[in-house]
Amino acid sequence: MDQVRWAAILDQYGVTPDDELGHGGEAHVYALDAHRVLRVHHHEAAAHATRIGELYARLDRAAVPFALPEVLEVHGDGEVSWSVERRLEGRSLDAVIGQVRGDDRARVLTAYVDGAAAFGALGVPADWPGGCGELFTEEQLQTDRWGDLLAARLGLQLDQARPVLDGVVPMLERVRTRILGEARLEAGGGSALVHGDWFPGNVLVGDDLQVSAAIDLGWLTVVGAADHDVRSAVVFFEVHPWLEPGDAEVLVAAARRHLGPDAQARIDRTRRFEQARFAFVDEDEHLHRWCVAGLRAVAEEVEVHHL
Repeated sequence: MDQVRWAAILDQYGVTPDDELGHGGEAHVYALDAHRVLRVHHHEAAAHATRIGELYARLDRAAVPFALPEVLEVHGDGEVSWSVERRLEGRSLDAVIGQVRGDDRARVLTAYVDGAAAFGALGVPADWPGGCGELFTEEQLQTDRWGDLLAARLGLQLDQARPVLDGVVPMLERVRTRILGEARLEAGGGSALVHGDWFPGNVLVGDDLQVSAAIDLGWLTVVGAADHDVRSAVVFFEVHPWLEPGDAEVLVAAARRHLGPDAQARIDRTRRFEQARFAFVDEDEHLHRWCVAGLRAVAEEVEVHHL
């Protein structure tokens, strides 16, 4: 969106850049008043934003111990869209994590992982036809098995990433084959709504360092493996420089309570999947470096196996 159009939307609601509460891959969020926020979406058309709002409205909010967004209005002008939503309590974890140490840090990291597990209690949308599938992507992939859905999506993402990865990740086609093969072996363990992007920027925490809200459902949101958000929550914490000594142990210990004794192996597999999923993104330096490092590690495994 051009800056003139952006400024006009802010002016329409009487807000300024100083009113910004935060931003991520989906939108910039501005305070309107004590009860409402304005979300100016980066890419989504109004119809897409409306569909996400309709899903929020159908969810059983009582099933989770934290708040979920409530969309009050959606507006659009061609490819430009914005919405007015209920203001949620708390601050994003990525804004909080640098300010806590010791027991408080362990407490908020554990709450972050436990929140990912709790999200699965939302179940599946009432009108869901069964199996696994995507809700908001253009392709709307649908499969009977989680592993097949995961492999199909990762294949599309790696194909999209070829211009970014060619010449950077050796033996790219073999790497692709290895990762998709591993993805197809994923069992699933019961279907549930998967947030898909449970990372510190999408999790709000209160003064008590517990999760107060989850935000930003979008193209990564699917019906799939109930434990996926727990696994990805741990690996997403590696992407930006959030990690401090001891954090990984706390995160994995929290995840083990939900995943069982093989938690570390399941998390390690999910790391590879997410590095493949986001490999097309090159404008985020931290994310790009993390994805490339992971795919190169797979290439080294492939080379050793081939020899």
